[in-house]
Amino acid sequence: MSKVRVAVIGCGWWTTFAHLPAIAGHPDAEIAALADPDRHRLAAAAEAFEVDATFATAEELLNEVKADAAVIAVPHTLHYPIARLTLDHGLPTLLEKPMVIEPRHGRELLALAKRRDAELLIDYPWHYNRHALTIRKELADGVIGPIEHVSCLYASSVRELYRGNPEPYRDLWGYPVNAPGASTYSDPALSGGGQGQTQITHAAALMLWLTGLRPRGVSAFSANFELPVDLADGVAIRFDGGAIGVLSSTGAVLPGHDEIARFEIFGRDGHVLFDVNRGTASIHVAGMTKNLLELPHEQRNPEHAPAHNLIDVVLGRASNGSSGEIGLGAVEFVAAVYQSAREGRIVDPADV
Repeated sequence: MSKVRVAVIGCGWWTTFAHLPAIAGHPDAEIAALADPDRHRLAAAAEAFEVDATFATAEELLNEVKADAAVIAVPHTLHYPIARLTLDHGLPTLLEKPMVIEPRHGRELLALAKRRDAELLIDYPWHYNRHALTIRKELADGVIGPIEHVSCLYASSVRELYRGNPEPYRDLWGYPVNAPGASTYSDPALSGGGQGQTQITHAAALMLWLTGLRPRGVSAFSANFELPVDLADGVAIRFDGGAIGVLSSTGAVLPGHDEIARFEIFGRDGHVLFDVNRGTASIHVAGMTKNLLELPHEQRNPEHAPAHNLIDVVLGRASNGSSGEIGLGAVEFVAAVYQSAREGRIVDPADV
């Protein structure tokens, strides 16, 4: 194989900000083709990244173009049907988060990926953060003993996205080619929800991936305020083995102010403090505190890493760094959060 040919489905903001630059800049990969039903988005992405093969649908692309892998970054509720297509073609696939909306669809995708021997990666850049990798290994090695309590706060600047207005974030995030669609995050028919599907999925996936814990009971409250989807969610968690935890998230940080992504993990023999957005982390055990070197800003949320991992997986140079199993765990968790908030009871994510 000379270069990995990657088919990219969906040409919105995140694709043109992260995935396409990652593929175009990789020495062992090339963009095989683009697909998007919006002809203006499609044309803008094709021009910016000098791609000749463009299609209105994923079906057309997959029938016409020989590809070695696929990247899918479309509205949340479209993840499942399009991932079914790429996996059924046997293509290793990087699927944008959340993996799917319905847990049963996630289980179907995992089974299909196994049958077709196609790797399924979920786009969680934090899983490639060097601090996260170090902490995960330390926890697996039992440095702080059995985990007893986990706390996470994730506060982000997305309120206006849920209102259907991406313009306030143009200067903050940069829209080098295409901006987010007005309805992508604000219309529940496309997004499947608000903060839960857009942001808690990140925090839940990292929490589960770091700790290896399995949630067995979720009690949640959720609030939309003036918006069509949830802006804030608060969750109490009971894990297998007796550990407990809390996860709280809001999209209400004002543009221009620092977002917060903070994890605190306590075990019998010590604890870990991890501030993703500030690039700091420390491990505390009896008689010692180990402060990890502060990460430069560009390494805190390494947005090119998932696409690079996909390419390296195809070439046999790396293993899957953000698997479909972790993606499904996050889907089950978010579904349990919504069900608990709606029904006012404790929900086991395994039962949703």
